[in-house]
Amino acid sequence: MTPLPGRRTLLLAPLAAPAAAPGPARAQAWPARPLRMLVGYPPGSPPDLISRLFGPGMADRLGQPVLVENRPGANTALATEALLRAPPDGHTLMTMPQFVPALPAVQRVSGFDVADLLPLAGTAQAPLVLVVPPRLGVADLPGFLALARTRGEALSFAHAGHAGVPNLAMALLAEATGIRPMGVAFRNTVQPLLSGDVDCAFGFLHDAVPQIRAGKLVGLAVTTPARSPLLPEIPCFAELGLPAVEIAAWFAVTVHRAVPPPLQARLIAAVEAVRPDPAVQDRLTAAGFAPFALDGAALQEFARRERDRHLALFARLGVTPE
Repeated sequence: MTPLPGRRTLLLAPLAAPAAAPGPARAQAWPARPLRMLVGYPPGSPPDLISRLFGPGMADRLGQPVLVENRPGANTALATEALLRAPPDGHTLMTMPQFVPALPAVQRVSGFDVADLLPLAGTAQAPLVLVVPPRLGVADLPGFLALARTRGEALSFAHAGHAGVPNLAMALLAEATGIRPMGVAFRNTVQPLLSGDVDCAFGFLHDAVPQIRAGKLVGLAVTTPARSPLLPEIPCFAELGLPAVEIAAWFAVTVHRAVPPPLQARLIAAVEAVRPDPAVQDRLTAAGFAPFALDGAALQEFARRERDRHLALFARLGVTPE
């Protein structure tokens, strides 16, 4: 698939800067120019939407505009490389998806080391819902599992790549229940259901909820620890006795590990100031996202655990670098 060309979009016009102090104080001013927020996916994708929601508020607090720069392709390796090759001066950021610390397990990379990534501040999570088309004739998860056990590999599901959360969610469900559906790769996991190409999929809420409400898809269970406020009528896997099927994409503002700690602290503070903004939260919720309020050392420990979880899943699935 040919990736969309990258683009840079100005989120906020530069704010009027205060009068600069003379001499050394002026040389040490930061940020000294607009910041770049790299996104490894096309415009309109979940990390792109999140970046464009957080960018203006961060710009207000940092005194420089935040530019969202889309660099899709190679399982985010292009955006990751751009971040790690940029000077570690705090002017280049990335909205990092959860699997990037495990990137070498799925994508051959050279010239950079993902160990140099430092997630600073969480922005949002993107949970999923297991969906089927009405033609499948199932109305709940027990009915789906009974059908899946009968059909085995003849039951197909859509995924967006081995490293993607929809594929990992189905792997967790298969491990927990013994079903063996056959995966088919698509760019989006919901559209193939609507066109009749596959039988089921895990879809992100922002794609699946409108189709569920329109009666075009049937939601069976969500991957959140509790029911989603967007789909209060649909149970979560935990209440159906499958707590292992709890997974979500999560996103964090990330920098090169060599960025000086004082600049790290300012970036964390900027994200923390934007995150509780009611307008930001309302738009995140409406788009199918959930809050993700981890920062600093707590976020970095969480990211290490998630990396290990992903690596173990990739190993069990037999995933090798492309």
